[in-house]
Amino acid sequence: MMHCPIIIVGGGPVGLSLALELAKQGKNVTVVDQGLDKRSDGRVLALAISSQQFLAKLNAWPDDQVTAIDCVEISHHGLGISQITAESVELDHLGYTVRYSDVCQAALAQVGQNKHIRLINAEVTSVNDGAEYATICYCDSDTRSEQIMTADLLILAEGGKLLNDYPKKIKHDYQQMALVAEIKTAKPNDGKAYERFAGSGPLVLLPFNGNFVLVWSLPTEQAQQLKADELSLIKQLDGEFTNRLGGAKLLSKPICFPLKLIQTKKRVFKRMILIGNSAQIVHPVSAQGLNLGLRDVQVLSSILAKNNKVEITDIAIFDKLRDKDAAAVINFTHVLATKLESKNKIIEHLRGAGIIALSNMPPVQNFVARSLIFGI
Repeated sequence: MMHCPIIIVGGGPVGLSLALELAKQGKNVTVVDQGLDKRSDGRVLALAISSQQFLAKLNAWPDDQVTAIDCVEISHHGLGISQITAESVELDHLGYTVRYSDVCQAALAQVGQNKHIRLINAEVTSVNDGAEYATICYCDSDTRSEQIMTADLLILAEGGKLLNDYPKKIKHDYQQMALVAEIKTAKPNDGKAYERFAGSGPLVLLPFNGNFVLVWSLPTEQAQQLKADELSLIKQLDGEFTNRLGGAKLLSKPICFPLKLIQTKKRVFKRMILIGNSAQIVHPVSAQGLNLGLRDVQVLSSILAKNNKVEITDIAIFDKLRDKDAAAVINFTHVLATKLESKNKIIEHLRGAGIIALSNMPPVQNFVARSLIFGI
């Protein structure tokens, strides 16, 4: 049985960036994940400029494989359009789109060169939190042997599957799926993202490589039907929004994934901490999930920087420090996903009035924008 000062479970952007931050402090870290090579993952992320700046400081940002977002246009079916621009919030860009795999490979390249970080390619099968040390059991991907490892501090930065039985503060099934595809429109994206509320589900278009990535949150049955019938998908998409961009064409096969809101009751245990998707999974509208996880990393690493060794008394404050930011993002995305998509005429008018009011109150609009970019 092997003992490590710090174990991070999860080799995505959150886990790898935390490992790099802690290595800068001279701490020895072990990262455990099954399938550290993410090159086959074609997902496209939207990251706030604050997240981009953080990753760039770690040399974990793929500069030549990204698309800048300079404007976000928010609209609904009927009257009501609001635009948030990088200039209005005094930034060079609001954010960027980038493939998940490119961010992971950039971070992995830095991790592989760092003498303080050890990578283990393995599936973690269970975790146990104890007063003296935390324990993980894992199956090594190369030898297929079962192994046990202990740590002074265990940090979970994976998708939350290891904690299915742990108490949840919030657990909500949206009864929706996100339908995702790359599309081309006659009108170029010009660095503009779109958020459309039309009654069927939040529709987001993210600029990427001269085209768009569609993220459309729809009732499960409807999403599956449109995934299987691409002609109907384009027809409905054009009718909902993309006709104004000259019509859309599919560039990739649509994929679907279920949408849920999950937040654990607490992030800090005896010797175990939850960050990123282990702590919270949010609706993809406004693309806040990974941004929230990277802010988890920055707060936790700053706490651990206070001492050369892991001091359990230091980490108790992490939960409190992350509560306000997480609650703000969860409440904001939940309202967008549920309250703005009613087909009720009264709510539809209120939705339009709210968007118009937002566009006429730049200080409020800019406060909301900067809060989403930099956190609360």
